[in-house]
Amino acid sequence: MSATFRARIVHGLSDDAPQCELGGIAPELAGHAATLSLRVKVDVKRSSGVDASEPICEIPLKLGATPLRVPLPALPASLYRYRGQGIDIDLIARLRVDDGVIFDTTLEAPLDLPMRTLGANAAKSAAWIEPPDQYSLAANLRALAPRDRLIVKLLLAIAGLVGGGNAAIGLHDQFVPESNVLWYDHRGSDGSESPAMKSLAGSGALGIGLWVAVRARLRRYMRIALAPGVSTPRRGERRAARQLVRGEARVPLERSTLRVVAANRERGQYREKSGKETKTRSFQTPVQSIVLYEQFLPHVPAGGALEDHLDGEVDFDAIYTDPLPPLKAGASHGVDVVWEVQLLHPDFVDQELIGPAEWIAADWTDATSRPT
Repeated sequence: MSATFRARIVHGLSDDAPQCELGGIAPELAGHAATLSLRVKVDVKRSSGVDASEPICEIPLKLGATPLRVPLPALPASLYRYRGQGIDIDLIARLRVDDGVIFDTTLEAPLDLPMRTLGANAAKSAAWIEPPDQYSLAANLRALAPRDRLIVKLLLAIAGLVGGGNAAIGLHDQFVPESNVLWYDHRGSDGSESPAMKSLAGSGALGIGLWVAVRARLRRYMRIALAPGVSTPRRGERRAARQLVRGEARVPLERSTLRVVAANRERGQYREKSGKETKTRSFQTPVQSIVLYEQFLPHVPAGGALEDHLDGEVDFDAIYTDPLPPLKAGASHGVDVVWEVQLLHPDFVDQELIGPAEWIAADWTDATSRPT
């Protein structure tokens, strides 16, 4: 890799014929075939982070005198650089020169693009897409059908019995010789020599799984779904709120709030050691959100159609002006945009409906539409 290699994107007078100007290429590489690729590169900031890059275009060429201008296909207008909480994103020019028998010369240089930043209230607004769920378990149970109520109680009982029993086995095995253990050995197959810690990890994993099942059952105090035909919102789209959801509750809903929220998330991967194995984990962290619609609902009667109580329109245009445009390197890395419908209730588990998000680059026609 050459420290003198540089690249920049230049436009013609009509601003519709981008070129990549390359410089700092060693003279001895002239005449060789090469491939220029412009790549979105995501650096994960964790010490065990897994970085990623993905090409947005690749152009074969033959190297000549520098500076060399390479015609490019039309590039998305929403390209940008990003410095975030858990990831950084850059666009790089990579030149791979076919000059070796075994190893080819590869040159890389960052491209100068607009730097996009999060909004001033990003940290506070990030919680809007995942609001804290405060509810009354007793009130929520009373709102369920008898069968669902029984299933929740059984799941909670199983969690208590299995979790407590597993912890007791771990404590027993902690203080007995290896020959007398009931289940957890002292050899540290998961990276620890403590049977008590092994049982605690097992109880935690089991508890999370059971709690997910419990929450799913607690949401059955009502039926709610996106309305048929709801699709990825396009720039400039407005939709009546009553055309967005369908819902009906078994019990009256008092003092609930319906919101439509959009958010940016940082996505990436990291490696985590588990015993002798190293596993790759994915993360997706909300970093800023906007509220597209919000209506307080003082009372929705039992059996009444939720949509009949909704007024006004949801203006989806703000998705394309306030959050950062999606910019990803593969399916697991980068910045994405998501939106969802939320029904928030003070006594019952909140409802969340994830909206379709099949975005296209043409929707973000101006990467600088929001000041940074």
